[in-house]
Amino acid sequence: MPTRKEAEEYKRILERNMVRIAESDLPDHIKEEMLNAALDKWKAAHEALLGMGLPLED
Repeated sequence: MPTRKEAEEYKRILERNMVRIAESDLPDHIKEEMLNAALDKWKAAHEALLGMGLPLED
């Protein structure tokens, strides 16, 4: 299980990647798929930390 610091860094990385995807020149349907996948990963990490009693900051 990751530490809080590792999980928060993972969250920041996902957020930066999501911004880069949203601002890219990719077709919208590909952007949507990639953003949904990243959001699912973020939600999984967030829920795991909530289960440990360590919520990520919003």
